[in-house]
Amino acid sequence: MALLDPAQLDAMASGRPELLLPIINDFQTHGQAQLTNLHAALTENRFEDGKEILHQLKGSSGTMGMIQFEALCRECEEQVAAGQVPPRFAELDALLQESVADASAHLRGEVS
Repeated sequence: MALLDPAQLDAMASGRPELLLPIINDFQTHGQAQLTNLHAALTENRFEDGKEILHQLKGSSGTMGMIQFEALCRECEEQVAAGQVPPRFAELDALLQESVADASAHLRGEVS
């Protein structure tokens, strides 16, 4: 599976990628904070809170075309909804970073 859906990113940018870049950067900052909150929620067995965090991350990343991160959030959300700590939880942070970096590079025209 590809990391990004470039067509989705381009559609969001509407020919003005410079306007989407700050939103991508904000998503990274907010996403990292949400992953910290997710860790706390799962540590404290607050699975409903964890599910909500993953749901928000899934939706936002999907809207921005970060399809691998969206898929991992979906997988983790399903596991948290079943009262389980996702085995792939630790992969979320690195995949968030990689997705944001690739999206930013695409919007700057550095990736075809």
